[in-house]
Amino acid sequence: MGIDRKHVLIACAIAGAVLGLVLAVLQAAGTFPTSDLHGMPAGASRSTGFMLAMAPLLAAWGFTIHLRCSDAQIARYLKANAALCVAWLLIVTLKYPTGNDHLVSIMWYLYYVPMLLTSTFSLFSAMRASALDRMPVTSYAKRAVLAIDVALIALVLTNNLHHMVFRFSFDDPLWSGSYTYGPGYWVVLGWIIPQIALFFACSLAAARRQLRSAFMPLALIVGVLGTYTVLYILRFLIGSNLALVYSILLISCLEIALDLGILPSYYWCESMFSALPFNLRILSRTGEVALHTALFQPSAHDDALHSMLLQSDLSRRSITSFRTTAVPHTLFRGYNVTGGSALLAEDVAAIDERRVTLERQQDSLRAHNDLLKHRHAIDGVLYRTQQERTLIDEIEQTLAAKTRRIDELLSDLPRGNDPQSLAQRRERLTEVKLLIAYCKRKGGLVLAGKSDPAFNRERLQLVFNETAADLRTLGIDCAALVDVKRVLPASTVSVLYDCLYDFAAATFAASNPILMLFVSDKVEGGEGSGDGVAAGQHRRVVEMRAALEADKSAQTEGYTRSLEELRRVLERREVRFSLDIASDGATLAVQVSEDEGVA
Repeated sequence: MGIDRKHVLIACAIAGAVLGLVLAVLQAAGTFPTSDLHGMPAGASRSTGFMLAMAPLLAAWGFTIHLRCSDAQIARYLKANAALCVAWLLIVTLKYPTGNDHLVSIMWYLYYVPMLLTSTFSLFSAMRASALDRMPVTSYAKRAVLAIDVALIALVLTNNLHHMVFRFSFDDPLWSGSYTYGPGYWVVLGWIIPQIALFFACSLAAARRQLRSAFMPLALIVGVLGTYTVLYILRFLIGSNLALVYSILLISCLEIALDLGILPSYYWCESMFSALPFNLRILSRTGEVALHTALFQPSAHDDALHSMLLQSDLSRRSITSFRTTAVPHTLFRGYNVTGGSALLAEDVAAIDERRVTLERQQDSLRAHNDLLKHRHAIDGVLYRTQQERTLIDEIEQTLAAKTRRIDELLSDLPRGNDPQSLAQRRERLTEVKLLIAYCKRKGGLVLAGKSDPAFNRERLQLVFNETAADLRTLGIDCAALVDVKRVLPASTVSVLYDCLYDFAAATFAASNPILMLFVSDKVEGGEGSGDGVAAGQHRRVVEMRAALEADKSAQTEGYTRSLEELRRVLERREVRFSLDIASDGATLAVQVSEDEGVA
């Protein structure tokens, strides 16, 4: 609000207050000609013309509240105040011509119905404007206030029974001017004054900070009302028209509150709407612009935009969005509002620019990702080829060594038929049989790598069972158990074959051997595992455990040679293992791992 508008409001408030005071003084001085009725003071009837003129103005003001106040609940409170003031003026107009003292007294008591309720409704309006009615306790407080109003109204209306509010006697012809105040009157007055003070306090809380300096008009009205009330109680203005003066001051106070924006009005809604930092317009049902913000700029494309909005059928959807090439880099959003629709235009040039940049980056990343996929596929093929080549080389070397061992055993077979020669020949031929089976298995790995490189539990169990059966036919107690839940690569199976056959070969040089084999897989690693695996990473491990028990005479040259050959093979492969050789047996634990990041 500008300083000029503030000064106008202050001037109007001063003029209204002066008018009220002048009217009260003129009524008390008897300036307006009138006749006495029944010997009673005729102060009220002197302002009949003013009341007849004021009543339609109050009714018209109440109708404008219906059009101007943007809060339905506050509008009901203000319209109720206007109706109460009109009823009060009507009661005053009809009071004295009735000619019945009891009826006159009842109509006099009815003054306090609008006096109490108008202050209450004004307080409720300020409470709602300051958002105090959102508190749960406010609902109970409002009910308590209304209950007290009803009790005080009942106390005043029944004054003829107890005279606790006004004390007088109908035997006195001038009873309407010679009454005194009872304790009930001070209770009523003590209830109205705090409500007026609370109205002023709530209005101050409801006002925006920049409006609080404009509270002088309200303060002036409240000061005039308080001065008039004190003078009226002290009988200096007893002949004035309380209803007329009170109504003028009350309506002036509420109108200033509306105009200042303390109580919500469409005037302030329109100004606030215009100041919104959006390119927003409100359209009627026919597509005409009814309201718009300061950022809205009419263009030649508005008719087309309004037509697109009307065709979007907002009645089924509360919001819709669309764009048009006629207005580039602009996103339009339509909202369904009462009586029409709202169209919001958003500048999305920066978003469009970022989208284009992101699309270019996405295309570049997509091309780079395709290149990485192709490179990964090539690296995978090269890695598998290298692994196959390494496996084949390792198998060739192993087979060459085993073949040399077979040649040595066959060339050194005993020729005699004595029992010792037969036993040595049988022992060496058994070892040759085992080596041939080993060469068969190792050679099968090369063929399996071309057709079916994955070894599951059944295939591995078959190999270990066949080896165990061969050893049992040679008089070696052997048992094998395979507990593997996943398929194994050929490189891992190759290590297991070496461990199996090299460890089994040692049993031929042992006395009364017993061999136990167990193969399993597990997952190691993770946070706090302490196994050298990074936190959050896991490693799949295949573990083979073998135990050999024999007589203490088992530690022969062939026994030791086979186990030491196994140790050299495992050291070349860089696997984790432990091999303990004793005079009465040996134990082997070997782990073959594949490093994988498992979620």
